[in-house]
Amino acid sequence: MTVSAPPDVTLQARQARLLRVTLWVICAYGTLIGALNLTLFDDPLIAAFDAALAVLAGATLFLSHRSGRLQLASWLTVGLLIAVLSAFIAVSSGGNYALLWVTVLPPLAFFLLGSRHGAWVTALFFAAVLVYIWLRLPYFQPRPFGIATLLNFAEVMTALWLLYRYSEKTREEAWARLRHLSHTDPLTGLWNRARLDEALAQSLALGRRSGQATAMLLIDLDHFKVINDSRGHLAGDGVLTQLATRLRDTVRGTDYLGRWGGEEFVVVCPDTPRKGALQLAEKLREAVAARPFQPDIPLTISIGVAVTDGHLTAAELLAQADARLYRAKAEGRNRVCG
Repeated sequence: MTVSAPPDVTLQARQARLLRVTLWVICAYGTLIGALNLTLFDDPLIAAFDAALAVLAGATLFLSHRSGRLQLASWLTVGLLIAVLSAFIAVSSGGNYALLWVTVLPPLAFFLLGSRHGAWVTALFFAAVLVYIWLRLPYFQPRPFGIATLLNFAEVMTALWLLYRYSEKTREEAWARLRHLSHTDPLTGLWNRARLDEALAQSLALGRRSGQATAMLLIDLDHFKVINDSRGHLAGDGVLTQLATRLRDTVRGTDYLGRWGGEEFVVVCPDTPRKGALQLAEKLREAVAARPFQPDIPLTISIGVAVTDGHLTAAELLAQADARLYRAKAEGRNRVCG
């Protein structure tokens, strides 16, 4: 298991990826559509705007890559889009449904600038477009629905599809990373207590419905305080990380392993009767005691085992496991009590 990035880093990475993709798409669009406007539609002025769009997008991409100034690059991208859209609408006089392109701005503004700034930028731009339409309304002339109109529809729909698809994909990835972070112990990479609580509740609920037994193994590293006091906390953290790896390599695929806190770990075992739970606990104890931890630190664990057929609550099951762990400690440590 790996530990995810902090939430702010995750969100910034999502924004940076979206910015890069947007600029690359703008570069490709400006080049391709500019060539079409020059060759197919014989409109060098619009082609010049497309070429300028591609060049400026490339320059912004270069700036963001070299400087790493994400916020500045985001504002430049939105400003570039507003300038080019305004010029395109003005030059085309709103013909061939060119006004459709204003619908591309809101998602980009919100995705790159955030909800507050995106709302203001979108509102101001829409207000300017409405003023333009109102002033130009007496001069608008109906035009036949031709290939240029069809291309405008296709381009706008493609742009919106790409924007929303990519944004939703990165949002899902960011949510998955944040969820993983909220369920993961940052030191060991195992599940944390909150996720173990969920797994235990699910296992107990299933046991009550099906009559299956649920076992809990509460594991404590013997004499861990001595390691921290004599070798330092870095050595202690290293031992906990190695212990987590050894436990993870030993538990079964159906078991839920996590760090409960400090030097305590928990294994939740669905559909596991007492005999199977005791066998697993003994296997874990032997795996830890079999060889020393690096650097040459011999260690042992004590384990308290509690089992229920679904009639105990999570708190009651934990209390039983804790009492048996305490007994294992009192009887000399490096043993299983269940």
